[in-house]
This record gives sequence, structure tokens and C-alpha cells, in this order.
Amino acid sequence: MKKVLIVEDDPMVAMINKKYINSFEGFSVAGCVSKRSDFFKFISDKKVDLIIMDVYMPGKSGLELLKEMREAGHTTDVIMVTAANSVKEVKKALAYGVVDYLIKPFEFERLKEALEKYKARAVVFSERENVQQNEIDKLYTSETVDEELPKGIQNKTLNKIINLMENEDMEKIWTIKELSEKLMISGVTIKKYMDYLEKIEKIRSTIFHRQRGRPEYRYMLIR
Repeated sequence: MKKVLIVEDDPMVAMINKKYINSFEGFSVAGCVSKRSDFFKFISDKKVDLIIMDVYMPGKSGLELLKEMREAGHTTDVIMVTAANSVKEVKKALAYGVVDYLIKPFEFERLKEALEKYKARAVVFSERENVQQNEIDKLYTSETVDEELPKGIQNKTLNKIINLMENEDMEKIWTIKELSEKLMISGVTIKKYMDYLEKIEKIRSTIFHRQRGRPEYRYMLIR
């Protein structure tokens, strides 16, 4: 279970983020803070794996807090959140090693994506002594299909499906219903993408015949 600290000066936003993060498998909010003194006491006294940090805070900005945190030797992963989108602030945040950067207002699907990326990153860096180049590449690049995509197939949706299947369990057998519920995408759309992934030999399918009703398609990644 990854322990998350929320650094946010708006109590309502902090509460919403806490509720959402706690609902996400593998994550638990360890606390919420809004002041510099509380922040440093918390990360010094308790185990924190990930920090969700707002850029604007009373007294000291999140970027200043992040800089001070790094200078103090704290290497905890940080996802930065901001209502501003200035290149200068983004570059500063990246220079201080944030693992993702969310611009308000953002959809919770984007926060989910950030948490999934963090989880994949945590697996690579915490459970292995050595990493392969392709594992590092997956952390910093979006995997796309080299050939031109056919009409109706979008890179963003395609990568969501591939990333979910790869990050959950390479041996897992998926149904259209499971993928649809996880990604909140219609079953008809999922089927279209699965047909394409099977065509390019990224996955293979089998048909399970039920006693009643239509046969069920089941899918597995090709390793």
C-alpha cells in the first residue's frame, strides 16, 4: 500500500482528492497538510511514498516547498498540481524531480493516469536491483504503434488499454466487460480496439461459449 500525503490549502479540494485516492487500489492517504511546518513534521515523522502538492500555498509556494524539501535531502516522489501553466513553473518543477504535473482543472481520469504511472515506476525502482532499457523507456515514453492508425483508432485510447493490461498482470485474461469498467469506455469501443490489437498481434483472443447467451471474447497480451 502506497502512503500518500496531500499538500493543499483548500479543505474541500483536499477532501475530494483524499476520497478519490483512497478509492484507488494500492493507495492510501496518510494525511493532509496546508502549512510548511506541518508538512516537514509529517514527512520527518511518518512514512510517505508519494506527495500530491499544490503549487500555491499560504506563506510559501509549492515550488519553494519542493525546493526546500529536496535541499533537505527528502527524495519522496511528488506529483505537482497547479492552476497555472507557465513554462517557467513547469520547468522548475521538472528540474526538482516531480514525477508528474497536473494543471487545474483536471479530470480525475488524468489523476488516475498519474497514479498508474507512479505505481509502474515504483515497481521498477523498488522491486529490482537492476533495470532494463525497455523498462525505463516505458516510464518516460508513451508506447505507440509504429504504423499509421486506421480510422477510428486513437493513440490516447489505444495506449490506455495497453498500459492497463501491462501494468495489472501480463498473464491476466481480460474480458470486454472488465476493460470497459476499468477504463470507463463503452464495450463497443473496447471491442473495436481489441480487434485492432489482435490484428497487429499485440494480443490474442479466445472465445468462451456459455450455456446461454452469446459467446464471450477473452483477451491476453502476447509476450
